[in-house]
Amino acid sequence: MIKPILGMATALLLTACSSGTDPYDERVDAAIKLCHSDSAKAFSQSDALRVMCHNGSSYVIRGDITIDDIVEMDRVYCSSSGVRDFVSSDDGDVRLSCNDGSNYVL
Repeated sequence: MIKPILGMATALLLTACSSGTDPYDERVDAAIKLCHSDSAKAFSQSDALRVMCHNGSSYVIRGDITIDDIVEMDRVYCSSSGVRDFVSSDDGDVRLSCNDGSNYVL
């Protein structure tokens, strides 16, 4: 009787642990796409995803914006010169500063 219960508890525990995203994988993905490196200088994920790159670029990402959206904004608004600062709000407002000195509020 105890073995089936123990087996079910183990299966539930493994399912619960494997369902979340690995923060290390997310940090590496963010660093590769945003910092153009395989490591970020700083990374946190509390009220927002925050990434600081070794080159001085920083990102505060909230709401429905994805890393791929930021890569696209860099291409469109910064002509792929790179983003110096990026801050988004929960309601979708975005403040974007490019490495070439141009600034946008979207």
